[in-house]
Amino acid sequence: MRVLRVTLRVAIVLAVVLAMVAVATSTRSGLLWRLSTFTYQANLFAAAYYLWSLAWPRADIRVGIRGAVVLYVLIAGVIWNLFLAEHSMGYTPANMLLHLVVPLLALTDWLLVGRDQAQVRWWQPVAWLAYPAAYLALALVVLNNVGRRAPYYFLDPGTIGSAAVLGNICVLAGGALVLGYTLLVLNRVVATVR
Repeated sequence: MRVLRVTLRVAIVLAVVLAMVAVATSTRSGLLWRLSTFTYQANLFAAAYYLWSLAWPRADIRVGIRGAVVLYVLIAGVIWNLFLAEHSMGYTPANMLLHLVVPLLALTDWLLVGRDQAQVRWWQPVAWLAYPAAYLALALVVLNNVGRRAPYYFLDPGTIGSAAVLGNICVLAGGALVLGYTLLVLNRVVATVR
């Protein structure tokens, strides 16, 4: 189990680093603007968490932090693949790493590693929404008004209208909550199987 844990986590960190380097060195707009997006922030959180867990294995007992990280990269992956792939540069190596590889590795780690450590508490999926909510506020107040374009068309009132943005926020919040509670259920089911 230790080999699997280290392998998955090193792979996550390397995938994020490789994606960041690829974007920084191969695109006209570079990395700075992309760091304002939820995807890049979520993946950097993931790399930081998994690097921390490699240096300090007891980090696994912080199942709340770990669950939040998994939720964030899953949100980024699901939303990008369903709604944004056609609006971006498509399935470039960096996009594949950040939107497919990292979410799948993080979910695999969630299911297979450290399940005997701790269980997610009922309130944690609600608490995990704090960062997406803060990001949403940032996107609506700041990011839609600066830079070349809003990071996400479905959160841009100037593109789709305020009512549609409000509807999208409700759908996104509900989806994130369902995904968070799915992680909670998976955490408990896998813990009882072991």
